[in-house]
Amino acid sequence: MKDTTMTQASLYIVMPDELSQADVRNNLPDIYAVSGFSDLDTMFSLTEENMPQLIICHQSLFEDADSDRLSNLTQRCSESRILIMGPPRPMTIQIAALKQGARGYFNDELPLTKLHDALQLILHGEVWVERHVISGLIEELTHTPTITHQQKQALDSLSPKEVEVAKLVSHGATNKMIAREMDITERTVKAHLTTIFQKMSLPDRLSLAIFFRDLR
Repeated sequence: MKDTTMTQASLYIVMPDELSQADVRNNLPDIYAVSGFSDLDTMFSLTEENMPQLIICHQSLFEDADSDRLSNLTQRCSESRILIMGPPRPMTIQIAALKQGARGYFNDELPLTKLHDALQLILHGEVWVERHVISGLIEELTHTPTITHQQKQALDSLSPKEVEVAKLVSHGATNKMIAREMDITERTVKAHLTTIFQKMSLPDRLSLAIFFRDLR
């Protein structure tokens, strides 16, 4: 099995405080090709053509700006995965960041050594937020009519193990947590998820979580 915990990636760090930038750099392994910027305008003026795989932005960059600034950033950097980093914020703030296209919110009270875990997680298509934030986001989105009649029929084709995996996803569990709960490997969890996505015609983990949340 390929080890996805050390995937190389290009990374931009956008933070007004240079000391904070340095702290982030010093706590990341050297698999990242890192460039640092003090603000978004500087980043765009110097790197308009080649956006990185990952961008860390400090939450303060969005506090005094118009409410669309983060969504504009995610649209402009559509090929990059953006992680917001900052002090503890209410669930509503973190949900708003996800809805505008960010892939997670990293609480800077966590050890910076955990930042690598967060970056690798979003690099491989997942999100980095507290479990209650995922539940809150699902709660907000369940009013959206995303479930088709065909998808409901496809439920019958899921195995008991696949149903169990899907239900755990709907509660915000990570692959590691699911593997521990079901006493299986993370590789098996990923295989189950791939099969579920195909059977249910769902594009990603969040869509799956919303689907099963609606069935409760």
